[in-house]
Amino acid sequence: MDISLQLIDECKSNNRLSQKALYLQLLPYLRAVCVRYLYHTHLVKDVLQEVFLLVFKNLDQFDPDKGPFHKWAVRITINATLNYNRRMSVKNQEPFEIEQHDIPQIPVVLQNLSIEASLHLLKKMPPDYFEVFNLFVIDGYDHKEISEILNINVELSRKRLSRARAWLKKTFTQPSENNISSKKPS
Repeated sequence: MDISLQLIDECKSNNRLSQKALYLQLLPYLRAVCVRYLYHTHLVKDVLQEVFLLVFKNLDQFDPDKGPFHKWAVRITINATLNYNRRMSVKNQEPFEIEQHDIPQIPVVLQNLSIEASLHLLKKMPPDYFEVFNLFVIDGYDHKEISEILNINVELSRKRLSRARAWLKKTFTQPSENNISSKKPS
């Protein structure tokens, strides 16, 4: 995604047409990020509104030497979405115990799932594990960056990723009524 520095400068000077052009360029990309991170996808429009307010309010903080504009906007989107999840969710206070920490193997069934079905399945994961899994596996952040984003220590980030992978393995190895992999085509 190529967003010109001239367009960003015009947006900084409150040029409404430039702001609309930037909005239209970023919208599909940032919507996909919101959908991926947001537990309640019916709130995507609310989160995107908050995201674009933050983007336009903080345009002066963008530094083109640190990376492309869309990556900067994605970081704002991820942070806003995670904050929105925290505000809107009622977390289960019961600890999630894992008996074994084997190296997970991604089942073949994941290759056959649609993006929507995969996302739906992943969102059944405990929220703390889902956030770390999404940041590490999907967006490629390292544990140090994740610890800064989520305000946790690096070791906890590693533990949550390990537990997320164990949750996935357990979900796909135990047949149940809710497990997509156990359903046979009719």
